[in-house]
Amino acid sequence: MLKSIYHFITKPFLFETDEEIRKIIGLHIVMLAALVFSIIDLSVAILGRPVYACIPGDITIITIGIIGLYCLRTGKTICTVNSIFLAPFVIYFFHISKQYSVLPIHQSIPNTLWVLIASLIFLVLFDGKLKKISIFFGWALITLLFHIYQADRISDILLYKWPGNDMAFNPVLQLILAYGITFFVTWNFSISINDLRTKLNENEKQVNQTVKGFQQGVLLMEIVRDEMENPVGLKILKTNPAFESMFRVQARELREADAEVIFPKVFRDSFQWNSFYLQSTKKKTEIHVDHLNKWFEVFNLSPAPDQIASIFYDVSQKQKNIESLQDSRRRYKVLLEAIPDIFFIIDKDGIYMDFVIKESELIQITADDIVGNSIFEVGFSEKMSRKIFQCIQDAIQFETIETIEYALEVEKGTAMFEMRIAKLDDNSVISIARDITKRKVAEIKLEEAKIKAEEADQLKSAFLANISHEIRTPMNAIIGFSKMIGSPDFDMEEKNRFIEIIVSNGKLLMEMINDMISLSKIESNQIIVKKDFCKINDMMLDLYREYSYDVSNKPIKLKLSNENANPKFGVTTDKAILMEVMQKLLDNAVKFTDDGEIEFGYKLLSKDQLQFFVRDTGIGIDEAQITKIFERFHQVDNKTTRRYEGTGLGLAIAQHFVKLIEGTIAVKSELGSGSTFYFNVPFKGGEGTLTIVR
Repeated sequence: MLKSIYHFITKPFLFETDEEIRKIIGLHIVMLAALVFSIIDLSVAILGRPVYACIPGDITIITIGIIGLYCLRTGKTICTVNSIFLAPFVIYFFHISKQYSVLPIHQSIPNTLWVLIASLIFLVLFDGKLKKISIFFGWALITLLFHIYQADRISDILLYKWPGNDMAFNPVLQLILAYGITFFVTWNFSISINDLRTKLNENEKQVNQTVKGFQQGVLLMEIVRDEMENPVGLKILKTNPAFESMFRVQARELREADAEVIFPKVFRDSFQWNSFYLQSTKKKTEIHVDHLNKWFEVFNLSPAPDQIASIFYDVSQKQKNIESLQDSRRRYKVLLEAIPDIFFIIDKDGIYMDFVIKESELIQITADDIVGNSIFEVGFSEKMSRKIFQCIQDAIQFETIETIEYALEVEKGTAMFEMRIAKLDDNSVISIARDITKRKVAEIKLEEAKIKAEEADQLKSAFLANISHEIRTPMNAIIGFSKMIGSPDFDMEEKNRFIEIIVSNGKLLMEMINDMISLSKIESNQIIVKKDFCKINDMMLDLYREYSYDVSNKPIKLKLSNENANPKFGVTTDKAILMEVMQKLLDNAVKFTDDGEIEFGYKLLSKDQLQFFVRDTGIGIDEAQITKIFERFHQVDNKTTRRYEGTGLGLAIAQHFVKLIEGTIAVKSELGSGSTFYFNVPFKGGEGTLTIVR
């Protein structure tokens, strides 16, 4: 509310000082007060209660108030001040006129005197010009003398003491005294103001000369505010030649220009000036002016309310030096990082004196962590600290190079270092610590690879021995029993049994050949996945029929567990690969189960995962062997005289095939209690998920 009133009062004026603002506000208050008083008094008189009413006087005051306010709203302050010269007319109607005076004329002389003195004070406060004050004094003196004349007291005009009880002293003398005081005060104030203005002008001239001589650019601006006193813009007041030269602009373009008009030309979007000057509390920033290819540091000062002095330092050369130093630093950093060492200077008592370290994510060291501390305080074990201390003494005494390897706990684990200690002088040594973690890890990995290679070689040798035995055994059986079929010494029943043995060994031989072919295709990446819709229940039924015959000669119960009996239930995958995986797992179960039960089937884990499983009550797998059974050529029993036949490739091939159809395979087993192999495949393009309820 107050801001709106303030803006309404000050809108027509352009102020240079706060004193002018106060004068304008004071004039508004005086004129409005006079206008309100006269309107109220006139209203009372019109309503018929004219105790001290003076309608012509009220009209005169209203006229003066209207004239004064009109002059104020049109920006004519002097006109408003000059309206005080109409005060004698008000005095005439209220105190001098025999027809309209509210009091007897001879009693109202003091009122006339105080109104005239108040008018003099008004002129002193709102104008302050000696000539105008003197003119008004003459006009006031005439008014007072006319009042005395009308009161028939002209004979008392030369008396010092005024007869009667209305006042103690001669009113003319009082008016002259008041004029003398106001004249003296105004004259003294004018002299002081002129002296201050002279000094201010001199100071301003000196400041302007100094600013003009600045090598830094100076930009003086004024904040433009809206009706609610919010900053909305900037106006440029002045600049110095350095600023004009820096940004290649002319003074006439900048003077009294709006920032939003001139700044886009000067800075060209390289500087968020509106945010920096009007919104931010920062006093300093750094900008790069692209079209000039220069860097500037900008400092803000506030020399006066709503004024901003912005100083621009050209730091382009400094920035180039910084960039050059940064380039040099990067080069030396690359050079130092090429040296995988940490350098320490240690005195003979084991106190660190200095160090140089490259930046590393592995180990972070600051000067406070090292310099001034002992080797017994920086994290070494007591045993290692004593060993390092002894090496320091030996290096100084015997001038030898001592080498120590040690482990150090860091944020990301344990790091291995090699420390070399050499004599620097009689009181200190240089210690060079090299991070050998990668080397040690490589050595460990190399050793592990060597062990794995030896194991693989052993597995391959066992495989070759086993495959030789596995091929020779069925081949001998096939050849031997084939010859026996042609002999007349055996009847038909025996010959039929020989044929069964030949077929069985042929199948075993074919299985080994298929495994070798599959392994060859896997290693050469020749297996192509052909996805099509596969009816799961039909495939599982085929497997059941096939393996029912294989277990017919063993006391084994074969059980099929299909979760969904819907004949249309199926999934989009490679049927041949899926069938091959199930056959490998069932072969494995039949091979290692002498009696009991083999159960296989599937279940839908979720809307996008289908799980197949083969569960047996066979010999089971030792926990130590579970992680190795999917390795190529690996068998639980790798001896050539082992009980169970096979190449050791079945599970490795099954695992690779499961990966080809985007699945995962796992096993749960306990020695002597059987095993459960299961694998999950994506349930994509599935059909027949609605089960049949009976």
